[in-house]
Amino acid sequence: ALTITIGAQTKPLIMPADYGDWETLVTLPNRGGLSPDGQWLAHGINRSNRNNELRIVRVSDGTTKTAPFGAEAVFSADSRWVAYSIGFSEAQEEKLRKDKKPVHKKLGLLNLVSLGLVEIEGVETLAFDSSGSHLAMRRYPPEKRDGADASGEEGDEQPAAATLIVRTLSSGQDITFGNIAEYAWQHKGRLLAMTISAEGKTGNGVHLFDPASGALRVLDSSGSTYVGLAWRKDADELAVLRSKTDDRREGPNHVALLWSGLSGPATESRTYDPSTEPSFPSGMRLTTFRKPTWSETGHVVFLGVANWPETVSGAKTTTTTGSDDAAAADTEEAAGVDVWHPRDVDVMPRQRINARADRRRSLLAAWHADSGRFVQLGKDRFEQVMPVKRQAFATALNWFPYAMERSFGRGAADVFVVDIASGRRRRITERVGIPVAIDATIFGATFDRYAQVSPAGRYFLYFDAGQYWTIDLVTGKGANITRTIPTSFTNRESDTALKQKPPHGVAGWTLDDQSVILYDAYDLWQITPDGARFQRLTDGAAEQIRHRVVRLDPDADAIDPAKPVFLSLFGAWTKKSGYARLAVEPAPAPANAAAAVRDEHLMWLDKRVDRLAKAKDADVFAYVTQAYDDSPDVHVGGPDLKDARQVTTTNPFQDRFAWGHAELVEYKSDRGERLQGALMYPAGYEAGRRYPMIVLVYEKRSDLLHQYVPPSERDYYNATAFTSRGYFVLQPDIVFRPREPGVSVVECVGPAVRRVIQMGLVDPKRVGVVGHSWGGFDTTFLATHTDLFAAAVAGAPITNLVSNYGNHHWSSGIAETDHIETGQQRMEVPLWEDLPAYIRNSAVFGVHTMKTPLLIMFGDNDGTVHFHQGVELYNAGRRAGKQVVLIVYAGEDHGLRKKPNQIDYHRRILEWFGHYLNGDAAPAWIREGVPFLERERQLKAQKKKTTS
Repeated sequence: ALTITIGAQTKPLIMPADYGDWETLVTLPNRGGLSPDGQWLAHGINRSNRNNELRIVRVSDGTTKTAPFGAEAVFSADSRWVAYSIGFSEAQEEKLRKDKKPVHKKLGLLNLVSLGLVEIEGVETLAFDSSGSHLAMRRYPPEKRDGADASGEEGDEQPAAATLIVRTLSSGQDITFGNIAEYAWQHKGRLLAMTISAEGKTGNGVHLFDPASGALRVLDSSGSTYVGLAWRKDADELAVLRSKTDDRREGPNHVALLWSGLSGPATESRTYDPSTEPSFPSGMRLTTFRKPTWSETGHVVFLGVANWPETVSGAKTTTTTGSDDAAAADTEEAAGVDVWHPRDVDVMPRQRINARADRRRSLLAAWHADSGRFVQLGKDRFEQVMPVKRQAFATALNWFPYAMERSFGRGAADVFVVDIASGRRRRITERVGIPVAIDATIFGATFDRYAQVSPAGRYFLYFDAGQYWTIDLVTGKGANITRTIPTSFTNRESDTALKQKPPHGVAGWTLDDQSVILYDAYDLWQITPDGARFQRLTDGAAEQIRHRVVRLDPDADAIDPAKPVFLSLFGAWTKKSGYARLAVEPAPAPANAAAAVRDEHLMWLDKRVDRLAKAKDADVFAYVTQAYDDSPDVHVGGPDLKDARQVTTTNPFQDRFAWGHAELVEYKSDRGERLQGALMYPAGYEAGRRYPMIVLVYEKRSDLLHQYVPPSERDYYNATAFTSRGYFVLQPDIVFRPREPGVSVVECVGPAVRRVIQMGLVDPKRVGVVGHSWGGFDTTFLATHTDLFAAAVAGAPITNLVSNYGNHHWSSGIAETDHIETGQQRMEVPLWEDLPAYIRNSAVFGVHTMKTPLLIMFGDNDGTVHFHQGVELYNAGRRAGKQVVLIVYAGEDHGLRKKPNQIDYHRRILEWFGHYLNGDAAPAWIREGVPFLERERQLKAQKKKTTS
């Protein structure tokens, strides 16, 4: 191994053979992996060689249980047990798939008191009950029959069934149930609901099991299928859908079933059968595409209705022409044609990809169980209707009037209030600007910074024209709540091409919708819903430290002023980070009051500090620290975070190897904007020596200063792999001007490179640049429009904005017009309105003057940037006599997924830069290429070697 001397120590450089053991810390999404009592921490360790594992650590003494290939750990509510899945090594999984054998994981069950471990083969899913006394384990169902849809949703096929085991954890005793399709524990109770899906449908039904008494009840039984078990939260009420077929219609209709009082002696049941209700919408059905959900009171169950198409007849198409040709046409095969029409809101590729989702689309309806009334709330597919918590109405965001604009990336919607009792609606505002890319977030349960309903359901909050507005959903009264506040809630530094720059976002609402807390660039502002009173809660602007609320309780939908609020801190220019604690008043002081700075800084480090989490039932907190030269680790402590102890140790062997460090670089763009870059030093850096440098580009990168990067050949643009090879790595910030994406890259990257050269660290003749996707665009533009770089590598780049304008994102089906005008390319206007800008910012139009050797990588199945973008620049460069090499990986998409291809590309990057930046001898593929027949021989030889 290569070695270098650091002071009196000699340390080897990290070589590819060492990469496989390097660890990446994986924290769990549920409360950071802390057990409910905070005494245990579960976390993952992922490795470059894919020998991953799960570690379960006792916080008090560091006792650790390791599960090779473990994942998805879940603690019981009493913190006495942890269960997790156990998978396979990458090689084992590949072999199983190659041999066409099922990949069935095991379940690991660890007793956290005795530390006894049990492993159970073939468990697909698991769930503890609410007390932690019982564990349900569902095995894998038998392999599906060809052509069968086990979901039971497209037709009337049986839902997939498997064996369910319910274990009493204190005794280890198991009870087994057969043919279980779905199961669900009561939220706060002991009951387990199950649907039976038996062969031939004989004995299908809904069963209820009480593990405490061992009693099993049959709630319903028939020859139908049952789908969509739904307990009402914290109650003993259960809903499900039972199929009902009609030979004249495709797929089943469904009957809604409801039971209440399941924990007591008097159970009541209710049924809604749409086929017997004259008021049910004609030509529609109840569908399982939308699972039943409950209102808070339990008086309403929300269901989905959808069109119920008639059965397609197999009869020949008749004709009235009487001609022999027409008669012959009756027996001809139908033409395989798609009609692409200019009035299509979704272009045909999008429709094709979304076909299954469109078939499953449903409209929201309300079943008033007490009265039996059924009310359709949704109107059409161009809207999303969401019931408002604790209220008797729903909101509907309808984008039909703006559907075509929306398809070009300019999202907007009208907002309605829909009465759940009658279905009547009234429009409360129109043309609310909602970027298309975040529609799914806005219309889901997660509140978003653009539009949301307050937690208690009283107000609709939205952002428009640089201001936040509220509408009282009861009175209909609206208010601009930020007009008089002396700050901007708009992110003015955003370089988005949308007409409306985005807001900084919403921190949350206080209890009972008393106030809303909004973000500006650095601080939190508490504001009453009418905007009459407001107050700044933090003082981040003074030192340009960004303050943001950390949501520690995933079940809380509002900020409780009686409890401290934890804030994350981030220095915009220092890159320091940490946490603070804030006291929030129930309501803000009068508008003329002094700023109420109440945040108590708990920690503030020149590192990256993140992933703060809290145990559910204890004041135990966990967070992660890392730096470029300090592997990430979890620290656990009390609410003040000051005495937290490190409970993990990742990559303890790092000290045996030479490693670099990182620092901030300050510079100004050619337009005078203050920018920064993250500069990573070569392993074993020697002062006074000038090194080669690789510039890694995308958009803003300086915030990655403290990111730890485990070396890997499969992460083919790996900064640590580069620094271990003796390169500086610079990751500069790029800010974009509208209609000038390529020119902006030159304006920002050029000064960053020159600044590092001025520092005397880098040889100006040995600087390379690399980037992927949008970074690939940056790279090809720099290579064709500057003389800064001795070599460039571009992965999956857009190279011609003109030809790309008429293309598609084939993986998502959307037209490129959206991405080009309002997305990353920031061109604002269509091609014909500013053709010179499209030409000026395209790499292909600068290829004739290019001096930089350029390596382009594509997968020939790239669904994001069409493979032809690489071919265009390759052909143009070849015609111009330039050193443009295109490497293409068969069957790969936008990012390489296959291990051999990942490693191959990484090694070619190193060979490319090794030759052009270090003067290494060029391999044959760089000097003269590899003829097809020679490559064919190489593949045959490799296959023979692998087989032997």
